[in-house]
Amino acid sequence: MMSVCEQEEAAEMISEWPVIEQEVHVPVKKSSNSVPLTKRKHKVEEENGVQSFKTKRAHTLCTSNLEEPLVKVAVAKWWRRQPQEVKNHYTDNLPFSENSDTVLAGIMRLEITQSFMLSEVTRLKDIIKINGPSSDVQAALGSFFEKLRDFDSAKHHLEKAVLLNSDNPDSEHKWLLGRVSKQVKVQRDQRSALHSLPSSSNLSMPVYQKVDRVSAEDLTSERFYEEYSSKQRPVIITGLRVTGSPMSPQDIKTHAGDCVVTLKHSVQNSCEWARLENKEKITVSDYIDRIEGLDDESQLDRNASPGYLFDWSLPIHCPRLVEKIRIPRYFAGDFLQRTSEGSLYRDSWPSLFVAPAGLCSELHVDAFGSNFWMAVFQGSKRWVFFPQSDLPYLYPQYPNSMDPVFEADIRNPNLENQPLLHLTHPSECILSEGEVLFVPAGCPHRVENLTKSVAISANFVDLSNWDNVLEELELNALVDPRSQDLLQQFTSLTFDKKMKFYNSEIPWSEFKS
Repeated sequence: MMSVCEQEEAAEMISEWPVIEQEVHVPVKKSSNSVPLTKRKHKVEEENGVQSFKTKRAHTLCTSNLEEPLVKVAVAKWWRRQPQEVKNHYTDNLPFSENSDTVLAGIMRLEITQSFMLSEVTRLKDIIKINGPSSDVQAALGSFFEKLRDFDSAKHHLEKAVLLNSDNPDSEHKWLLGRVSKQVKVQRDQRSALHSLPSSSNLSMPVYQKVDRVSAEDLTSERFYEEYSSKQRPVIITGLRVTGSPMSPQDIKTHAGDCVVTLKHSVQNSCEWARLENKEKITVSDYIDRIEGLDDESQLDRNASPGYLFDWSLPIHCPRLVEKIRIPRYFAGDFLQRTSEGSLYRDSWPSLFVAPAGLCSELHVDAFGSNFWMAVFQGSKRWVFFPQSDLPYLYPQYPNSMDPVFEADIRNPNLENQPLLHLTHPSECILSEGEVLFVPAGCPHRVENLTKSVAISANFVDLSNWDNVLEELELNALVDPRSQDLLQQFTSLTFDKKMKFYNSEIPWSEFKS
């Protein structure tokens, strides 16, 4: 497990983390008989051998109003102030991670932190009683309720925060409301679905269905759109020539060996997308040498993983490699290529994936409502899919973004704790060398490298996922100017939304012209 020092180093990545101790004051309205402000003191004491958090209230004078921080900042500051013996007591209960969000999420799961957050809810409600409602206090209250997993209350207070500042709405509050609203919908869908379950003795994980495998000779672009993408059905396509020459590990070393990449690795209980976090920086050449020495039958140690070269953008980092690529005809009508130069996502893909056997990306959904395709040049990967309608049954959480992190463990399903897995509709396939896979927008999936593998992938937009993309961009545009710019281009009356169907693969230079 991480030492206390390592935990603090990870958590200090939060920009608002305090450098010095700070006292928190409760602001009150000024009047001729003004009530003194509350000064909060914290006390840790032993109860039945377990550290617990208690709050004492005292009164002090304060002449300025302080904006209330949201829960992540408040908890980070509070944890920083805790005595060293308290932090030592909980070291073994925190995630083995250097990611600040993951460490902070682990801190929030502790009983002592839950007590602190409940006390903050009480304090914030007291402020509202004394001063009346304000946007920042309502937003802070909503953020605490979210981390306490009372999502209905979180949404209620965030809606108030937005309404109280309707003339000049805080985009962060609106974005937070959008994220919590996703969680509320999931929870309501889950409650409704529970009524349709059989008795617990009859619960089981459904049989995995097979994914269609179709030859490109028998699949026109029009048929692909009608039978697969528009119906959100995954499919494997064989017989496509995606590169002018093979893309082997040696070829990658020749063209990109000196490039420095950030490897990923899988972290249990991570808050990051696909539960993948940054591991280390290394040159492409050194990384390929590292995994070439591994046997496909080797058992990888989670804590000593060789790392995963994951989703590394070729147009951005190694244009020499991307020049040999031909875009499969089924995805060549990508609407992102119709946006202005420099627009978000226009030059992000294709990206490169290189991994040893055994590494996985856990259950995830591709970002911003995009469709996805992957071509494998070496090795094989096991894919498991669920339709978008199954998302609530996989127990998604939205801890830090609009992209869910799933609590369901489909490798070792526990239907006693997660009975809604009984209602899912899983399918699976093994994607092998020379094959191309289409993954529909919004489709949760997990990927396991069965052997050492080399692949490329890309996300794309067309009419089949148009509504998904606009919905996600509208939320992200609240806090991201580039998402806002892309949304404005897509929703312009002059934007070309006509589907274009191709009869053969498109050279990279033509695709970008």
